[in-house]
Amino acid sequence: MNTTASVLVVAVTLGLAACSSTPVDTTLATPAPCRADRFASPFHELDPCQAEAVLTAAVSTIFGYRPREHADPRAAFRAASALMDPRFAERAEPAALVWSPITAEQFQRWQHEGVELATTVRITADDHPAATATATAASRVLAVTVQPEDQPGIEFAVYAHASRASDASAWLLTGMEVAA
Repeated sequence: MNTTASVLVVAVTLGLAACSSTPVDTTLATPAPCRADRFASPFHELDPCQAEAVLTAAVSTIFGYRPREHADPRAAFRAASALMDPRFAERAEPAALVWSPITAEQFQRWQHEGVELATTVRITADDHPAATATATAASRVLAVTVQPEDQPGIEFAVYAHASRASDASAWLLTGMEVAA
């Protein structure tokens, strides 16, 4: 571009800026906000754009055993399917029977006795494996406590992984390991 053309471009730009009623924005463009669709009920209030929220809700549901309603731990796992990558959900459902340190016999006793359970899940500061986050992948360590009304709580760690197709998509649980 020659000098005359450069001066003309600068002059037109400055002239337009001076005539404008709004100031010229000199900041860099920010990425588009997440536009992911909300999850269906009962997760409709969950922010699909927050990986930690999705991981916490998914793990809470997976280990939110209700022995009076669930035939076995797979029922709780299936209740979280809306928060999971479908391939993960299909592959992992059989493992739901053995994931937690709660035996089948214990679950059946709770069913027989009508024991109520309270499950709490929180993100920990633990970084083994390392907590990570990119625009499309996140891993966190979560502390899970299953508290039967009739005995001490059962605590264990869950290494949970989430991903999304793009920064405009909902986060979904894509992997999980339980450390008992």
